[in-house]
Amino acid sequence: MRPAVAFLLLLLAEQAAALAEPQLCYILDAILFLYGIVLTVLYCRLKIQVRKAAVACEKSDGIYTGLSTRNQETYETLKHEKPPQ
Repeated sequence: MRPAVAFLLLLLAEQAAALAEPQLCYILDAILFLYGIVLTVLYCRLKIQVRKAAVACEKSDGIYTGLSTRNQETYETLKHEKPPQ
């Protein structure tokens, strides 16, 4: 039980020390705020790049441009003649 009490006292002492220096909290808040802004900008940039790539892919003519069947059936029947006997 004594280690638990000692642990609680250490936690309370650290909280009291943290409250004595609010400048440190302000600096850490600013760092987290800038980190959030950077992540948001990177996320938006990624979304825009994905949309541009999707639009570019739709606009491209494709790999099969110019290929057509030209009045040919997809599957033609083979003309097999029986050899004369």
